[in-house]
Amino acid sequence: MTDRGVVRVLPLLGTVWCCGAEGASNRVAETRIVVTASPITQYERTEKDGANRAVLGRQQLERLSATDLPTALRQVPGVSISRYSPVGAYGGAQGGSVYIRGAGTARPGGEVKAYTEGAPRESGVWSHPLMDIVPVDFAEQVAVAKNPQPQRYPGTFGAVEVSLRRRREEGHEGELSVAYGRYNTLLSAASVGGKADVFDYYAGAGYKYSEGAREHGEAELRNAFARAGWSLSEHDHLSYIYQFTDNWVRDPGPKGGPTPLRDQFGTRTDTHLVRLETDRERLKGYALVYFEDGQVEWHKDHLTEGNLLSPAGWSNTDWHNYGFRSLYDVLIERLTLTAGVDSGSEGGRTKNIREADGKRVWGYNGRFFTTAPYAGARYDFDVGRAWTLTPSLGSRAYLSSEFDNEWAPCGALTLAREGLSLYVSHARGVHYPGIYMRGTSPATLNVVDAEVMDTTEAGAHVELWDAAALHVAVFRTAVDDRLDFAAGRYLNTGEMTAHGAEASLHLYPSQDLTLFAGGTYTDPEEHPVSRLPEVTASAGASYQVSRYVRWDVDAESVASQYAYSMRTVNPSLQKLEGHLVFNTRVSLDLQALSRLNGELYVAVENFTNQDHEYFPGYPMPGVMWYTGMKLKF
Repeated sequence: MTDRGVVRVLPLLGTVWCCGAEGASNRVAETRIVVTASPITQYERTEKDGANRAVLGRQQLERLSATDLPTALRQVPGVSISRYSPVGAYGGAQGGSVYIRGAGTARPGGEVKAYTEGAPRESGVWSHPLMDIVPVDFAEQVAVAKNPQPQRYPGTFGAVEVSLRRRREEGHEGELSVAYGRYNTLLSAASVGGKADVFDYYAGAGYKYSEGAREHGEAELRNAFARAGWSLSEHDHLSYIYQFTDNWVRDPGPKGGPTPLRDQFGTRTDTHLVRLETDRERLKGYALVYFEDGQVEWHKDHLTEGNLLSPAGWSNTDWHNYGFRSLYDVLIERLTLTAGVDSGSEGGRTKNIREADGKRVWGYNGRFFTTAPYAGARYDFDVGRAWTLTPSLGSRAYLSSEFDNEWAPCGALTLAREGLSLYVSHARGVHYPGIYMRGTSPATLNVVDAEVMDTTEAGAHVELWDAAALHVAVFRTAVDDRLDFAAGRYLNTGEMTAHGAEASLHLYPSQDLTLFAGGTYTDPEEHPVSRLPEVTASAGASYQVSRYVRWDVDAESVASQYAYSMRTVNPSLQKLEGHLVFNTRVSLDLQALSRLNGELYVAVENFTNQDHEYFPGYPMPGVMWYTGMKLKF
């Protein structure tokens, strides 16, 4: 690690040491099993309105040694990822992404949205999430919405939401972690939080650096967050949340090609959020306002991708996103009425600057507005023998400043009793093209339509006392007006239909051992489809070997898939071979050696040293190891 990295991290961590509730409640009645550190995911659940979610808690993130969003989610059934470095996600041309059942592949990939505490996190000009501006260092949980959920997440086919840490009980706590790994990789974070009467607070800062597995593969990531909360009453809580990120990542280039001289992608964001949460007997939900100031500084060897005659320069973007989001349930006996509205604006400007003379050679700016109200209702019918039948209907309307208005209906039918839930659902997702259309395809701006995805799903959730939990689903997905890059511009290129099945199984043989196995099978009618492997599967075990020693092991298997070649003039779909990767982690409780609360650990990714890649020409590192310490106060 360079001296610059050491100097930068110390003031950031020193500042920290000196210094959520979910949306509308649509919960299926369930028996929660309290087991420490269930592998891979904490639980899967389908809500009464048909929303299918997988949730990772704080313990799962720690046991997976997650350094970012892709590594946190890579083993969740139905999710695939892209990456090529131990640290950092190069933002140009899918350098780091998350895909849910194949969604998230159309450039720039905004059909999967990312949120932090309900605030959308995406480049306001390129309209897609950038992984490094959504850190998970201080996540209390990460939820994955696997199907379109217009009732919660408008304008997307799937979603990932990060909930940050919040102290909910009286007292104070702190945490400090540091790890060192192969390729001079440093991971560090510090946080402190507390609650006193009606006031609660939390703050944290993190720093990561790695030289990377290949020349010109370095990355440096910094992030910080702060939360101040007030309990306005026993049922109402108001929070102000601030998040900061500052990152740069370098591209080593396709293996076998020339090593880039520049090709560095930098991002910086300041995000502000005010959130009001209500949890009353007859009213539950939230309202929030957000504002984000973000920048991309992309230093390139060639301003035109893949053209060796193109000059070197900068592709810089500045954006400002802001908006209002709300969703509330009104409970009247067995009837639940749901209403909310999302109104947001994203926009900014981008420009290419030639390095030799500082001249601007291309650019555009703009701003789009979208307002999307939602209304829905459900009713719980008592059908006897402890069974409850719940039909649910709802719809979200989309009013766009640039494109045709759309609507997204959703509906579900759930039959449930304690420990068992059966469901069938249908939902529509709508994804609008973004500001990038003004500069990349201005001639087609007025003829391009929103992408529309309709997903029908049926499944069951079974909990067998405190011994096991099984979640199964079958689904059919159909996309109309699929947006992709064709003939030198973005166009609606046609349709895509896929059928699939998914299963997740948690086993709890004892208090010392927990097991997980899951997988997804997807069969598209059209071939090939980018980032849609036919089969993905994962398995994991968490075993308390002794009072002070815990052992975690997991594996992920991904079948062959297709991916676009990176940063070329005419990207083409190329086949990536499947892979099977094993990871492990061994931790020692510090109380075995002292009175300190925390752990020492060693984590090894790909300990069988399997060759694999997520991009053509970008092999993943072989064995990757970390050794670290975490202290809790």
